[in-house]
Amino acid sequence: MRSGSFWEGVKKVQQEKCRLFTGPFGILPTPFLENGQVDYGQIERMADRLCQSELSGIVVCGSTSEFVFLSAEENQEIMRVASRAVAGRKKLVCGATAADARTTLGYLEWMAGQGADGALIAPPYYFRYDGGDVLAFYRKLSQARFPVPIVAYQIPAFSSPIPLDRMEELMGLEGIFGLKNSSADIKQIMHQVNLRNLVCPSFSVLTGTDDALVPCLAGGCDGSFTAVAAMLPEEICGIYAAMRENRLEEANRLQNDLLPLIRLADRLPFPVGYKVMAEEAGILHTSYRQETSPVNRELIVQIRKEMRLWMQNRAYKNDRMPWKEGMKIAAD
Repeated sequence: MRSGSFWEGVKKVQQEKCRLFTGPFGILPTPFLENGQVDYGQIERMADRLCQSELSGIVVCGSTSEFVFLSAEENQEIMRVASRAVAGRKKLVCGATAADARTTLGYLEWMAGQGADGALIAPPYYFRYDGGDVLAFYRKLSQARFPVPIVAYQIPAFSSPIPLDRMEELMGLEGIFGLKNSSADIKQIMHQVNLRNLVCPSFSVLTGTDDALVPCLAGGCDGSFTAVAAMLPEEICGIYAAMRENRLEEANRLQNDLLPLIRLADRLPFPVGYKVMAEEAGILHTSYRQETSPVNRELIVQIRKEMRLWMQNRAYKNDRMPWKEGMKIAAD
């Protein structure tokens, strides 16, 4: 346990107004074997592959990872396998969202023992909570003082929202180092960036949507935790490089190149479309725990063809990715 040195580091970060979470992070999809069990070996290979990219870090057990379809034991084993594979080469953020605070605290304790660099945590899901309840939840996590930096998670499609009028309180909680906003609400994100600048300069504001990456970075977001970054890291890192070098036209071109592919993925229930994308990119071989209707199964076949065509038009070739050698490629 690194508790003492961790809290000393907390004070240093806040004094120096540093931000712990910056740049692009890729969210690993969870691969399943034909028998429905988690393919931990493939998770290890995917994590190792992303460690060879220019990404800032890797996220496991997030929404794209389908943590809600996994048992607590499976989520914990994914954290352990990913931590072993990453081995300090990149920052590793583990999802710890659950239906109740007790389970989330259990995840925090576990990932602290695995050396995780961050915990991504949305408010408890299923039952709806008001702003006061949401803050009480994050306050409880803060008071537990586990030595893992927490990134709050705004994803109103699946859990209670974090109200804008509670953001200052959230930023003031010890151990809360950032916010990932997956609402795609640019107006809200800009207000969160503004409040961060005024209230807590060491607080990271991150976007969770690849299709709004350029406007979010231009508006002051520090980075992103996204699905496409894990599948097409060169493209996402290219956007970041263009933004750093003030080549806005190039950044917009790269962003626009991705939008048709993201629209294809969004035609299917989340995150099925993104797993199909990962299969067509050649980085994932999986069965599915999520049920799909006959109509959607037909749509998957159509989308696979369109994604393949997109990648051919983009000259997206396997020889650009030497890490693919030895990986199982999805069948047509």
